Amino acid sequence: MQSDQPLRSRIRVLVADSSLITSQLLAEAIARDPRIEVMGFTSYPPEIVRYVRSGHPNILLMSARLEEEPNRGLELLELLRTEHIAPRTVALLDSRRPDVIVNAFRAGASGVFCRSGSFDLLCKCIAAVHEGQIWANSDELGFVLAALSALPRFDPLKSGALALLSKREREVIQSVVEGQTNRQIAETLGISQHTVKNYMFKIFDKLGVSNRTELVFHVLSTTEGSSHTRDEVPTNSSPQQQKEQQKFQGTQISAQFTQARKPLGRYEGAVENRQSRAAGAAWP
Repeated sequence: MQSDQPLRSRIRVLVADSSLITSQLLAEAIARDPRIEVMGFTSYPPEIVRYVRSGHPNILLMSARLEEEPNRGLELLELLRTEHIAPRTVALLDSRRPDVIVNAFRAGASGVFCRSGSFDLLCKCIAAVHEGQIWANSDELGFVLAALSALPRFDPLKSGALALLSKREREVIQSVVEGQTNRQIAETLGISQHTVKNYMFKIFDKLGVSNRTELVFHVLSTTEGSSHTRDEVPTNSSPQQQKEQQKFQGTQISAQFTQARKPLGRYEGAVENRQSRAAGAAWP
């Protein structure tokens, strides 16, 4: 008897580790999982961009370290997000240091996975992120929450970056930043959970983010002082100084996003001018 349930399509994964040989080994290992289809592997940033643009992977499994630079992968992920083409991404990390974990989520990762973990656990991570979940253990989530708690309270009504949002959408964002679940948001605002989900999808689309973690970091980034790092908060500034710092920081962020579009063109040009190179599985 045939099953009435439709067959699930496999998860299309692009593997981008710190070297070509480790990318190939990693791709071969996770391809043993029947849920996963490895669409290609590489360690070269221009090829990663080309694969993401043309192949539309469900999941990008990418090392934070690329081309011997510890944060090159995270920088590339931020650029992909700026272009609004970044797939759900699992960041492959060499360390569980708090700053590494926080920077991975800030860059736009939906999950983090340390190399000390097993291949079976990595496959579970990929499947969970594909289903829209955030993958992190309790310690790693603690690092993210500690970074968020160090930031000043976000006021969506004063953020120019959210000017296109409706009043209700801003109320939903405020609740998300405060850590409320969809059920709690629905109770607070007197609406259904289904309506909350619809608002969340609209907010994600308008702000160019793909999950709640990215949303929180996106909106909180507008309140950070320009003369401090992301984990530092000014405590002795006057209200006027803080206002000027926020204004300057917003200008910096806007400039960074505007300039960030250029490197992708450079990456793509490098692919066109580059001689043929082994990049793993056959590419359609």
